Amino acid sequence: MTIDSTIDSIVDSDNKFAKETRDGLAYLKNLTANLENWTLTEEQDNVKLYSKKLDDPDAPPLVRGDTVLTDLPPGCTPFEVATVATLPGCRKIWDDRFDQAEIKEYYTRFEGLFWVKHKAPWPISPRDFVGTTIRDVDPNVCYTSMISVQDDRIPDTPSTVRGKIFISGWKVDQQGNNIGITYVNQVDLAGYIPAAFLRKLLLQIPLCAGKVRNYIREFGFAPSLNLVSNKVEFKGEDFDHDKRTYNVQLSGDARDHEVAHITCSSKMYPKGVSVVLTGGKGDVKQNTDANNNPCITLKNLVGDVKVAITKAK
Repeated sequence: MTIDSTIDSIVDSDNKFAKETRDGLAYLKNLTANLENWTLTEEQDNVKLYSKKLDDPDAPPLVRGDTVLTDLPPGCTPFEVATVATLPGCRKIWDDRFDQAEIKEYYTRFEGLFWVKHKAPWPISPRDFVGTTIRDVDPNVCYTSMISVQDDRIPDTPSTVRGKIFISGWKVDQQGNNIGITYVNQVDLAGYIPAAFLRKLLLQIPLCAGKVRNYIREFGFAPSLNLVSNKVEFKGEDFDHDKRTYNVQLSGDARDHEVAHITCSSKMYPKGVSVVLTGGKGDVKQNTDANNNPCITLKNLVGDVKVAITKAK
């Protein structure tokens, strides 16, 4: 899949969190540039777990998990792995701590304001977080960073404790015929949690890298949307793993323009896909790529369009 960097890379935004968000992305890139000052603590499920010494001994631990995805599903690139790592419908399957998430506002295709809620074992209260996320896409490497922000439009949630994300994010990069997956996390869960349990929990979080790897090995990847036109605005997407349904909303006037490519995994959709366009006008073309993956091309979209992808019967 070819990614048009003029569409899917970092684009300017005047949202009030833009500088904080981009500073967080730069910090993630710095943290994942190499293993300098990272200490290997253990290895579980073929994930190497690291911690980084901090100047403040009372700060939450800064942790990292590194793994490698081998035996890739046909056509799988860092872009598809990054999609599985961040799409709530996938995360609901691979992350047993995940409860629910909402994108409250999209600033660009890969930048937005989010709310997420995590489960917690009794008697600990669930945690939730408000933050921004941004993804930087390149054919050979994708970075996705998340940081907490304060937004009065998203009040505290009843029966939960609001935590703080100092940095959380993914580096997914091509490594020959394999793909490297790195997950970095530093989070303050706030409220009271027994110290021994808290430290164990925080140190285990980077095992998420292995969980994304295992998801892709078992199921393939979720449908991945690549916008190739700035004539439309990305309004949102959702994926239901159990039903294998993917929906995306786009809005604009792209007459005489190719708008987007959606790649689906033949491992996830062995019998192919069905595609329905509603709410506006547009042309849908279906074919398969060299890897036998179902591919959808969207053209000539006009209005508020919803595209739904389901398993072919």
